[in-house]
Order: sequence, then C-alpha cells, then structure tokens
Amino acid sequence: MAARKRASAADTKPSPPPQTQETTTQIDPPIAPPKKALIFKFCLFFSIPYFYLLYQHYTIEQELRRSILINASLCVTGFFLTQRMIPVASRYVLKRGLFGFDINKKGTPQGTVKVPESLGIVVGIVFLVLAILFQYFNFTADSN
Repeated sequence: MAARKRASAADTKPSPPPQTQETTTQIDPPIAPPKKALIFKFCLFFSIPYFYLLYQHYTIEQELRRSILINASLCVTGFFLTQRMIPVASRYVLKRGLFGFDINKKGTPQGTVKVPESLGIVVGIVFLVLAILFQYFNFTADSN
C-alpha cells in the first residue's frame, strides 16, 4: 500500500481573509400601548348603570352589597394588573422563542410581526391569586 504524501506549505494557496459579516439585529416592534382613555370611557359607561341598580333600584342586603363591591374592586384590580403584566411577560416569552406569526396577515408587513404565545399564563395567575383573595375578603366577616 502506498502512503500518501502531504502537500507542502508552499503548494497551498493562502486562504482569503475571513469576511466580516455585518450583524443586523432585528428590533422587534414594540407592543401597542393600551388605550386607557377608551377603556376608562367603557368602564364608566357600564359601571354607572351597574351601581345605580345596586344602590338605588334594588333593595339588596348590606352583606351581599359588600360582597358585590369587593368582587367588583378585585375585578378592576385584576384588569389593571393583567394589563401591566402582559408587556413584561411578552418580552420574556419572545426571548425564549415562544412566538408565532399571524397567518391571516401573511404577505403583509404585519404578517412578519412576532406574536408572543402562551400569555394566557399571566391571566391565569392573576385570576388564581384574585380568586383566593376574594375568598379571604368575602369570608373574613363570617369568621368572627
């Protein structure tokens, strides 16, 4: 069997210098800010008749009225807490690569926007915490 000889260093062509690749970092578009004025108008529009019926139109026991107000205040708190936590959670979800694309907007510039997945975990955690708090606030008066 014949042994192979290595090519001498003089025979090889010098390799071209490595090309510097321009690294382009794609900046994800920011999440649209919540429309707080519109949300406030809808909240007023629906809560004024609600409180009118609760306090004026129907005669409701004081304990039941207290429970309804606790529930309403916890719901509003949960809404604003969820609204605050979703942008924070979406950044972490996008960093982990848990995103998708809107297939209904395929072929448009909006079709390339990354949509964060599994943000329902934020809503679920807020719901769970507020349900536990509601049980605490609702039944502490009965414990005395």
